[in-house]
Amino acid sequence: MPEELSFTVKDIPACTRYGFSLRKIWIFFKTLVLSWVIWDFFVYLGFFAAGCDLASKWSQSRLLPLPGSLFWMDPVPVILLAAGVVLIIYVLMRGSLMVSKMTFQQLRGDEFFSTSDAADFAKEHSAPLISIPLLLVVTLLLIYGAGALTGLISRIPAAGPIAASLLSIPLWGVMLLGVLTLSALILSLKLLPAITACTGGDSFESVFEVFSTLTSQSWRLCLYWLLSILVIVLGGAAFLLLSSVAVSFLSLSVSAGAGDGGLVAALSSGPQLLAPEALPFFAGLLGQQGDVQAWSGLAGILAGISGTAMLLIIVSYFLSSYSSAWTLIYVILKYRKDGEDLIDRAEREEQREFDRMYEDCEKDSEAGKTDLSG
Repeated sequence: MPEELSFTVKDIPACTRYGFSLRKIWIFFKTLVLSWVIWDFFVYLGFFAAGCDLASKWSQSRLLPLPGSLFWMDPVPVILLAAGVVLIIYVLMRGSLMVSKMTFQQLRGDEFFSTSDAADFAKEHSAPLISIPLLLVVTLLLIYGAGALTGLISRIPAAGPIAASLLSIPLWGVMLLGVLTLSALILSLKLLPAITACTGGDSFESVFEVFSTLTSQSWRLCLYWLLSILVIVLGGAAFLLLSSVAVSFLSLSVSAGAGDGGLVAALSSGPQLLAPEALPFFAGLLGQQGDVQAWSGLAGILAGISGTAMLLIIVSYFLSSYSSAWTLIYVILKYRKDGEDLIDRAEREEQREFDRMYEDCEKDSEAGKTDLSG
């Protein structure tokens, strides 16, 4: 049965419940791993383009390099970094689209919507995730270009400054539009996956929903977002506490058999082992392990990777809850804005599609009978 929503702020805390799903956490776990690989590829490629010694950089940074001063002295590495960041944003938005679709199906009462179904939906409806941010970026560039063109006009002797002065008020209005466009761009990175998951709409409908939600429901949008952050932090803290208890229990049980806590120490030091530059003071996955000697060699490396995977699972839960929260926020705001229940809309559209297919089957059956009688 469809979820009973009040379409008020009371529905927001459910995001932690919807986010606590193995399927959704698995989606974001894979998304984070892919994003990590993309970051490594583009950053190390940038260092290579800048003429940096990759061997020394690897010994310093390992699997999570950070752009250094040498990186920023050449435009080519900066361009590569920008391309990598854009690709990572798209990967994260696509993962959010899959999780948002699964959350929306749960709101409709469909608990069996699988990860493969979500992947198929994302494959068919990913266009707005690319076209709308690109459209907004181009719009911002055009607005910026209008100001730059006015600056060029002002350089014309005598008449230039006068013309620029006359254009100042219209340009001020254009810059206000630019501020709105920039706000819509930032919002679209969070809200677009939820809009696409709930409506399956095209790019025009999605960009309209972004602007209309921003302009007509701005205070509710901010309130719901802040509340979702608070709830997710509390839910994440609870999940982190349970994870800490689980690691402590693991430490006790393994120590009983092995006689030491080397495995758990290796697990906890994994993120610092794999990313010493980014996490130089990382105290462990869930706290210090004291003076216990961590396992070394291949066993220590594998345990460190496992500990890093645990960290990524915890982060994936945060992201899963965050995507679920934006799905709830959009469903509520759509109802408050237009009085439209998206769950009921999806049911009606599905029923119309079923009726259409049923009518087509009946027509084909009647046509077949006519051919046989003829």
